[in-house]
Amino acid sequence: MPVEPLPPGILGPANEKSRRLRELVVGPEILVMPGAWDALSAILFEHVGFQAVQGSSSAIAAAKGYRDGEVITRDQTVAATRDIAVAVSVPVNADGEAGYGGPSETAATVRAFVEAGAAGMNLEDSIPSGPTAAGRSLAAISDQREKIAAVMETKRAMGSEFFLNARVDAFAIMRDDLKAALGEAIQRGNAYAQAGADCIFYLGVSDRDAIGTLVKEVTAPVSIFAVADTPSVMELQDLGVARVSYGSAFLRVALAALKRFAEGIREPEGHRAMGDAMSGRDLQEILRQR
Repeated sequence: MPVEPLPPGILGPANEKSRRLRELVVGPEILVMPGAWDALSAILFEHVGFQAVQGSSSAIAAAKGYRDGEVITRDQTVAATRDIAVAVSVPVNADGEAGYGGPSETAATVRAFVEAGAAGMNLEDSIPSGPTAAGRSLAAISDQREKIAAVMETKRAMGSEFFLNARVDAFAIMRDDLKAALGEAIQRGNAYAQAGADCIFYLGVSDRDAIGTLVKEVTAPVSIFAVADTPSVMELQDLGVARVSYGSAFLRVALAALKRFAEGIREPEGHRAMGDAMSGRDLQEILRQR
């Protein structure tokens, strides 16, 4: 089905954000992208100085009371992403999961995110292979290239400069064999870059040598998903990593603090924990600065 061009009122601002995101990824400093789940979290991230924000599908789903893994619909994720994008002036990269289907569904996902004001999106290459969220396998490279081709064709038809962050899940799926996972990750990264992806995003790798090899062998900027044992931001920059993101980590850190407060509220000194909270005045000042 032909893709209708977007009106200039939508396309112009969207392309400006996409260009800015691309500049940040290829710039001399590593781009640190916190995972937002709503307008307030995104506003806070911009307020403290982050230059771009990642919409986290896992955090968005959790904030709505659902588990991760395309359990909520594309429309729900797009609506949450629109709220985030409208709330801040910095570029927002959406989480497109696995495209919400095949190439045609992936194309529709791209258009929806562009219309929502997103500068780009993630597109992962693992697919369900069992009845549980943990039951996933790697999509065939040829199938994933078809999805990327659909992204590229949709961009051309709309006149869009939408940024594609192609996620490689080899390390997450092939956990027991780092060497084999590394070879698979390099092959997939280069295949996706050749197909048009702007950046190659790796989940499940924290080993310094493996990360350094990815940077050297993959012909596109490399992004890393950070966990507790990931090298520091400065170490990642020294390795040549272009971008680092955190998924739902910021939400989970906030929830841990919320849980401690809730569990201790009935203790004799329970109210003292509010002394560590942001003041109501500071919160309102941040919102006034929008």
